[in-house]
Formats: sequence, C-alpha cells, structure tokens
Amino acid sequence: MKKLIFLYIQSALFLSMLLSCKKELSQQDTASLTIVNAMYGSDLALFNFDPNFSPAVKPAAGMVRRYRSYDPGGHITIPIKEQFLKVYKYPLNTQDQSVFQYNFTPAAGDASTLFFSGTIQQPESVLITNLPPYHAVADSVLGLRFVNLAPAKTPVRIRISGEGTDLTVTNLAYQAATDYLSVNADAKVGNVLVEVFDQASGSILQTYTLMDVGTTTMEKNKWRYRNYTLAWLPNDLNGNLAAEPFLIEDF
Repeated sequence: MKKLIFLYIQSALFLSMLLSCKKELSQQDTASLTIVNAMYGSDLALFNFDPNFSPAVKPAAGMVRRYRSYDPGGHITIPIKEQFLKVYKYPLNTQDQSVFQYNFTPAAGDASTLFFSGTIQQPESVLITNLPPYHAVADSVLGLRFVNLAPAKTPVRIRISGEGTDLTVTNLAYQAATDYLSVNADAKVGNVLVEVFDQASGSILQTYTLMDVGTTTMEKNKWRYRNYTLAWLPNDLNGNLAAEPFLIEDF
C-alpha cells in the first residue's frame, strides 16, 4: 500500500509539472506511461517533457532514472496531447545537448511502457502499449510479460514452468513484447523457472527463477495478483547478456 501511495504522489506531482494550465484533467484526458532507463553507460539519465527546456535555465528539471533500477516514480500520468520527450545524460552541464528526442501522442486510457535501450551514445526507443490485466482473488495468478532487448538482436524462445504452469513463447523478435501471460500462483506453487533460448540454434541463453511465487504469507508474496515485465538486456558494451532480466512491476 505504501508503494501505491508513493506512486500516486509521484504521478500527481509530475503531472502538475507537465501541464501549462491549472485545468483539472479527467481520466478520459490522460494516459499512463512507464519510463525505463535501459541505456548501457548512462548510470543516471534525465527525462524532460518540456519542449522549451534548456539545461542552462533549469539544469535539474525533469525525472532522473537510474540504469536498470526499478522505481515506482517511473510510472507517470500524462495528458492526451503530443509529447516532446528529451533524454539527457545526468548530471548535465549547462551546455549539454539531449542524447535523444522522442515525440509521441498517447490515446486516452493508454497504458504504455517506453524503453530507452542501446547505449547512452546510441540510444534506441521501444514503446509498448498493453493494459495490465486485472486478476480476481479466486484466480491466484500473476501476469508476466517479456520484452526481447537482448544484445544478439535475434528472435528467442521462452519457456515458463512451475506447478500448474507450462508455457512457451516462440519467435519473440528483437524489440518485441509478449502479451501478459497468466502464471499459476496458488499455494501449491514453489518457484517458477524462466528459460530463454536462441530461436535458431535452440541453445539456452539464460535462466531466471521467480522465488516463492505461491507463498501464502501475503506480506511476503510480491507476485500473486500482480503484473510484471521481464526485459533481457546487455550487460556491457561487448554485447554480453545480463545474468538477470530487468524486472518491472506493472501493478
């Protein structure tokens, strides 16, 4: 609950900074956006939606996000109009220019995740729009979505296995994402294993274990009834795959 309260506060504060007037927006006038810093070499990056932003005037205005670090403050609410997002390496000097610019216009009610991947010198962007599903209490499941940002930039096959779950995703292309997959999370489930294979050769690239998915202690169960995104990313400039995926909580 504390996480959710913090998220709502962050979203409200950032929205007030984005708007140029004091008009109160209804739900039909807004969309939700999650910004993910997956740019290798960035450590910290600054994201700013003001088309007139200048580091010489407001050197710290915007959102600062750490590389491969999940922060609930990365979930924001934006108005339904064209957005002009600039990305800067942080901390920045007054003469610094943006390393990337991304313009887009969200639709009302959209729930999108915007990944900035590649490197800080050559950023890439991937916008994925997919509303996280609602999970009824009686279902005892979690939603799991996968994004292929692996350095090989080739299709992968993913297998998810656990008590009551045996799912396979094939031919997930580079920069593509799956829908949210329903994974069993009832009391019989221990751990859930995720295996990633090269689609062409069948060789295993990486594994990841979701621990204690079925624990009945609600305070300790971070999986049941929730939705997550797992993104595989490079670990260095040589293109080696990171040992663990970047885990994003989508609520």
